Amino acid sequence: MIHFALLLIILVISRPFDGTRADWADEQQKHQAKAEPSSATNSDTTEDILHQSKYPVPLSSDFTGIRRSRAFVDKTFFLHEWLTHRPKFWYVTAPPGFGKSTLAAMAVQFLNASFEIVNGTAKFHEKHKTPAYELFQGTNIYEMRDFFDEHFQNYVVVYIDLGPLSSTTEAVFSQTDDFNTQDFHLNFRMVIKKMMSHYPSLLHHENLNETERATFKDYLKDGMDPNPKPGKFWQSASLLMKLLNKCLKKKIVVIVDSYDALCKPAMIGDLSSIRRPYFASYIINFSKNIIKDGLSTVLYLGSFNTLELMLKKAIEENSENQLTRQIQHTDFFREERIAKYFGLSAQEVLEVLKKYSLQDDFQLLDHMLNGHAVLESPLTLFNTRSVFLYVANRNATPRALISPMTAEILHNFENMFARQTVSHIVTESIFADKSEVLMKYQKPLHFTRFTKFKRLVTNTTGIDVEESFKVEISLSFIKILQYLGLLSAVHENLIPDRYFCNLRASSHCDAEFMLECLYNSGSIEKFFKISADDELAMIRAVKGLAPTNDSIQTLGETIHNIVKARVPEADFQLKSLMYVYARKVATHYSEDFTLEAMIAAPKTEHSKSNKDLRNDTKERIDIILVLKSKKIGVIMTSKFNTSATTLLEEMTNRKYVDVFESDSRFSKLGIANKILIGISVQSDGSVQIAAEAWHQDEKTNLKNVVINNTSLQ
Repeated sequence: MIHFALLLIILVISRPFDGTRADWADEQQKHQAKAEPSSATNSDTTEDILHQSKYPVPLSSDFTGIRRSRAFVDKTFFLHEWLTHRPKFWYVTAPPGFGKSTLAAMAVQFLNASFEIVNGTAKFHEKHKTPAYELFQGTNIYEMRDFFDEHFQNYVVVYIDLGPLSSTTEAVFSQTDDFNTQDFHLNFRMVIKKMMSHYPSLLHHENLNETERATFKDYLKDGMDPNPKPGKFWQSASLLMKLLNKCLKKKIVVIVDSYDALCKPAMIGDLSSIRRPYFASYIINFSKNIIKDGLSTVLYLGSFNTLELMLKKAIEENSENQLTRQIQHTDFFREERIAKYFGLSAQEVLEVLKKYSLQDDFQLLDHMLNGHAVLESPLTLFNTRSVFLYVANRNATPRALISPMTAEILHNFENMFARQTVSHIVTESIFADKSEVLMKYQKPLHFTRFTKFKRLVTNTTGIDVEESFKVEISLSFIKILQYLGLLSAVHENLIPDRYFCNLRASSHCDAEFMLECLYNSGSIEKFFKISADDELAMIRAVKGLAPTNDSIQTLGETIHNIVKARVPEADFQLKSLMYVYARKVATHYSEDFTLEAMIAAPKTEHSKSNKDLRNDTKERIDIILVLKSKKIGVIMTSKFNTSATTLLEEMTNRKYVDVFESDSRFSKLGIANKILIGISVQSDGSVQIAAEAWHQDEKTNLKNVVINNTSLQ
């Protein structure tokens, strides 16, 4: 029932820029929209339906609905930052779910002048009497009276949502193409029709000549001229800008949402059905036509950046951009003054949860979703969509909270995690909380490189992939993980001919999702060269863990047999080995076992008093494996080249066993016996294990195991 309720909410509120609200000022469109059949009953508006659900929260980007809900977080100062301090043609990228479309909707509401056509001329409404004015009353930007009076409803906005292009499956150039068959052209027509449909009453403006009126009517009806050609697609936005300028005589602002929509089909689309250069020609020419007059302000929003989105072709990768007018790109995480308008800070999440009487859930969300890093800043950010989904559905599993687009892309590229470079960087980012990445220079992504990705993952080249695989392609995939928000850069350094950065998993939820990909790829087993015998023995050893000396001895011997073939070189490699086999046990014997990895350790008195403790330095427990039927909880922590006895002492002093009472995921299981296991592998391949068992408040020291090539103790 919960899933059904969530689906109902999404279906009802997933129509951004509803003409019956304040999103668009064209009075004729409002009347037409009111006359259209509603998906709800006459007595149930969207707002009513939201408040009838158990956990009401708007799940679309509709600014009107969000502003009137308890989920509203004031990001209106973004308007001042953009219009006052940022480039005329500005592209901002942030991961899926970080509120980009809501910012676009807010900007439309704020900037777009309210008018109607009366006797062939435009009559603009008094600003303070419009629905949009009411929406912004009480917001931060409303208090900046000079800025508010200068910009509020003082423009004509062309809003373009390229999102429909992301579902494209066919895009091939053909001399005989009628532009009515391939879904690329049909999707583009949908984009154009929606863009034009915000201003239907322009048909009645006296300034339009008959040719313009006829052309505009065709675009309103079918999203295209009766005789479509590529140029008609490319020039559609500039045509609307021209007509609006001619009729309304106001400055024009263009807002392009999902500017990167073609990136997904360029990445995962079939090689024979989608020609990436064809994609490139459309997006380059479409955007060039928008900025060609140099007069309009243009805001682009998306998740990925490529050469094509910067108006360059792949063959121009190493050439300087000679365009008179250029789009300037900003990654949201590079500046705190930009980053704070995307996603949600910990304080903002807590305030939202309080409004829904869910403040007790903050610790869980803080653990799961905090936080994407911002360069050289203590600020960390939650994924907005994931927070709202949790409030609506109370489901904190990574699969429930991850972006559908992210899940689809990683599903298509899952075997990239089997590549040594990718596996190394991702594993270190998760288990070491920092991976140092050095490359000769930061190559930009482009659609042709996406073709290489596709060929590599489908192995259609006929060439041995292992030999042909390039490190730069692996590093490009790491960049994709950054754009998706799964990895965060905590430090960057640009030096001549070199690019250096430190990466970490953005959140526990992101780490869990990437760990699933690593687990499915088999890269860890490949790294350690694990034989079938050792595979089975390791599963049995982990499955058989109990508060006994024999089980600890068996675990030590099994680990030693594995590391004889390949000694780990760092903590994260050993931690990943133990994770994989704990997960295998939890997966193969799911009725008996449950697994949690890299969860936050219980707060000690020291950590509670440490006010400078930041999210990215939270202490985390490697592995918690619970045998449900026997009510046994096992905590394992691994380190390379250290003393297992010292490691166990640290686990005891930091009260790791308290997690079974303090964390709701375990406290409800009634765990009676708890085992702490410290595991260490030395550089010479020897293995040390120290363990202790707890029953209630009584501790029993188990056997300390030391195994090397010459002794077995």
